[in-house]
Amino acid sequence: MVDLNAIPNVPLKIIFAVHFILTTWAIQGQWSPDSYLFYNFFFLLSLMWGMHLKDSEEPLQFAISINGISILLDLFTLLIFYPSPFGYSDRFSVLMTILNLIFRPISILLLGKICATRMGLSDGGFPARIGEIFGQNTSTPGGGPRNSYEDIDSVSPHHQSVPQTVFGN
Repeated sequence: MVDLNAIPNVPLKIIFAVHFILTTWAIQGQWSPDSYLFYNFFFLLSLMWGMHLKDSEEPLQFAISINGISILLDLFTLLIFYPSPFGYSDRFSVLMTILNLIFRPISILLLGKICATRMGLSDGGFPARIGEIFGQNTSTPGGGPRNSYEDIDSVSPHHQSVPQTVFGN
């Protein structure tokens, strides 16, 4: 049996596979507009980008954003383009679109967990808050952006002061 722990990015690959299959089946009918394929293509592309850059959280932030917006776009697509004269392929296509829509919040949670782990915000438990994933640090006043570098020009209590040398006459 294959050890899944030896394969890198297994959860990300599963999310990609499920969305890829459901999107492919959803566009089989004649009812879906080209826009459905367009935004799902960018979502799948951001997932592949996240698989390629294993240490970066930025592709996953894009994937979470696109996936969140896609929930609304899927609802609009279903409400506007839902086929009235059903054929069997259109029924199947609509069903796959609805299943893809149901899976989107689950994949957002899973992507949030993976992103938080990559950022060092999580120890493998439930993901950090969405503000922390997108660069908001709740420990700073006002929830300002995270600062991953230290300014060497600023004086802080963690810096050691170097005594000045006075040259005598």
